[in-house]
Amino acid sequence: MNNHFDRIENYDAEIPKHMRDYFAVRKTNYISEELKRKFGTKPVVILDAGCGTGWHSKILSEKGHHVFGIDLSENQVAQAKHNNPLSSFMIGDILSLPFNEGIFDVSYSINTLHHLASWREQKKALRELARVTKKDGLVIVHEMNTKNPIIQFYLNHIFPKLRSIDEGHEHWIPSDLWNGLGEFDLQKIEYYTFMPDFTPEPLLPIFQFVEAFLERTPIRPWSAHYMVVLKNSKL
Repeated sequence: MNNHFDRIENYDAEIPKHMRDYFAVRKTNYISEELKRKFGTKPVVILDAGCGTGWHSKILSEKGHHVFGIDLSENQVAQAKHNNPLSSFMIGDILSLPFNEGIFDVSYSINTLHHLASWREQKKALRELARVTKKDGLVIVHEMNTKNPIIQFYLNHIFPKLRSIDEGHEHWIPSDLWNGLGEFDLQKIEYYTFMPDFTPEPLLPIFQFVEAFLERTPIRPWSAHYMVVLKNSKL
């Protein structure tokens, strides 16, 4: 995984800036809502596992939280340090996190697990996130939602040809799979976004209006992204 991402010279240019910012705000807003629900308004210590170039960490650190980011890509860690001096970043493997047990209030992973080689590795990464998170803390995962066959086709066959981020053989995690994992204390699954990453900036307000409408309908579980919130009580 590190070799693939280290070959991407300008990761931030892969997605248009207005869409990268839009997705980052939406994802971190959902995380912030969970933090407020669990911890109130006090700052917490957070691990961003698979931090990429640091934009999610930046948003949360600007809200007053103490964010530590790790990524396997040396290139992306260097960019994260440049983009976000408020957080701390280091090279690290989500399968073997370089931290002691129970030091974070919250650990999260955004669009990272599907780059791992198998479901077995994905579960190992989840156990690592739980290990470094305090008992009764939160483990939050954001992933792509492939329940919609159109989105699945786009991710598997079109997106890898347009962008360098994915290679076309990612291991997507079906959102329904989380309901059957007895070893994890599932708190909620939140579905969001219908907007494609290639949405032109002038059309963004119109697409936001349509997206907000769709997220209030029964087809919401067919959205492009989902967030899973796990309570670290069983691991």
